[in-house]
Amino acid sequence: MPKGPRKFHFAFERAGLTRFGGLCLFHQFCKSLRCRHFLQLSVRWPGSHHRTYHPADLFLAHLFASVAGIGRIESTQSLVHNGLLPPLLGLPDFPHRDTLRTFLWRFGPQDLQHLQTAHDKLRAHLFPRLGLRYSAIVDADTTALVTHGQQEGTAVGYLRKRRHRQRSYAPLLASEGCRGLSLGGELRAGNVPANRGAGPFLEGVLGKLPTSIAPRRARLRLDAAFYDKAIVQALTEERVGYAIVARMTERLGKSMVAARYHEFAAGWEAAAFASTPFHWRERHRFIAVRRPAALEPEELQRHFFTFKRYTYHRVLVTNLEITPAPLYRFYCDRGFQELLLREFKSAYHLAQIPTRSFWANATYLELVLWAYDLVVAFQLLCLPPEVQHWNIATLRRELWWLPAQWVKRGGSSILWLPAKYPHQELFARIQTTAGAAPLI
Repeated sequence: MPKGPRKFHFAFERAGLTRFGGLCLFHQFCKSLRCRHFLQLSVRWPGSHHRTYHPADLFLAHLFASVAGIGRIESTQSLVHNGLLPPLLGLPDFPHRDTLRTFLWRFGPQDLQHLQTAHDKLRAHLFPRLGLRYSAIVDADTTALVTHGQQEGTAVGYLRKRRHRQRSYAPLLASEGCRGLSLGGELRAGNVPANRGAGPFLEGVLGKLPTSIAPRRARLRLDAAFYDKAIVQALTEERVGYAIVARMTERLGKSMVAARYHEFAAGWEAAAFASTPFHWRERHRFIAVRRPAALEPEELQRHFFTFKRYTYHRVLVTNLEITPAPLYRFYCDRGFQELLLREFKSAYHLAQIPTRSFWANATYLELVLWAYDLVVAFQLLCLPPEVQHWNIATLRRELWWLPAQWVKRGGSSILWLPAKYPHQELFARIQTTAGAAPLI
């Protein structure tokens, strides 16, 4: 068996080395959007006394570290020795971790609002390019961000999956269900119910959709945490379509059991009925779905409402004029929102709270939404159709995490990439498309 090398000699001489060679594609896309110029003109940044870095440069440094999957701010120290990212961003060197954290600490409520307004302008630019013109689907949900310390604005809240109470944040997040772009986020304490203040939040989310979308062409999918009389009545008055999971009550349970069901798939039955919940003024349309209890495992029977021979999976209140089976399938597609929350917390490291300041952490949440939206736009505008399904983990593995060396030769810049890289043709196609992205 052949032996590998037994002795090594080390020499710290090379410059321009990086393990993120493929990020040049994402940078080229951001450059074609003129992101830096847009950030400089559209955002009123908080006061900064740093002479080396413009606030827009520090924001982009945070954004590229998030896209690259660096994780905590402390881990960005590894980028100080990177030979590609500082030249790509036009910086003399990558900012120190303390500089990046201080940048977040300077944000207050008004500064964050200016950043969110600029994000809305970016969304308004991307929506028509992504084909969102006449109809939209809005998904909203809340999640728990567990903290380990005395971070400002946290509270002891119940963690459903862990079945105990702990200090946490409970942000509200919304996204568009057709193209996947985010529609905003709001950082809140862990003990705040989802339906508290959700009305103004949803109103602001709907206001971010293109003006070409009529209210009747915008449909909301919400879980039981948003089942509230004020929310349902407001959406009904605004003539906005909705499908919301209803919380089980005795009155609703009797109406659900007495409804007439029709089979729409093997073992699945659905029914539509009208009911007036307690303290509500008007009758609303409800959709219920059930299966025979003999087909369900005992664990699901304990989790769902089971009566006699049937297990009732879900009851939806809606104003959409859709038959029960398609409406149930329409709501089941909301599972994308659950996957999105998981991706925010793991791939974009949203769960790793960076500071003790509430407004700094809220700014970090907004920064994660910026990074996510730009990655989604990169996927839909730059990737060929056969690879547009790649999530950010696949993008990092197949495109962005490439060993490379950046050199300057004869007045031109060259990026040396691995000779046996299997996606060379795809890399070239993406580079051509990323350079032709529409300007903001």
